[in-house]
Amino acid sequence: MMLGCKKASEPAAPKASEPAAGAKLEDTANRELRAIGDRVATAVVAKDINALLEYDHDPEDEAALKNKSGDLYCYLFDSSCIPGAKRRAIYEIFSTARQLGIDASVANVQGKSYGLLMFYDKSQMSDMELYSPDFLCSDKALKGTASWHFILADGKWSTSTLFDYKIERSCKQ
Repeated sequence: MMLGCKKASEPAAPKASEPAAGAKLEDTANRELRAIGDRVATAVVAKDINALLEYDHDPEDEAALKNKSGDLYCYLFDSSCIPGAKRRAIYEIFSTARQLGIDASVANVQGKSYGLLMFYDKSQMSDMELYSPDFLCSDKALKGTASWHFILADGKWSTSTLFDYKIERSCKQ
């Protein structure tokens, strides 16, 4: 699974008479993923759980979000209910960002499209910094960024968890 690495795929250069179909597909996928980012950012700030569950169809996640002191709810909306939390809740990152940045990237691996949404405060960090391996493991990144991985299946983006819940970043210890 790609974790914080922006893959800039370079499609083969089309012949002058051929349209760049791969580029158009990737542009469309990027636009769709970016639109999801915009919608979920609005949903998080509004604490609209149903809108978030449009992308995560796990019944356990749906049930977990009903418990306002549960880990998933706290991860998304209130880090104060997680003892010793090293991260801020997704809601806290989004609602305190002066300029919320949403970066969408798509990578095609073995015929499948994988998407990554990165959320961050553009007034506090650059997109170049955002994809630096050293930065991704810093306290600043842990407290100021959120990521969410997707896969494109049957023409629709879906995910197996909300905002990479319980997915650890691979950092040197």
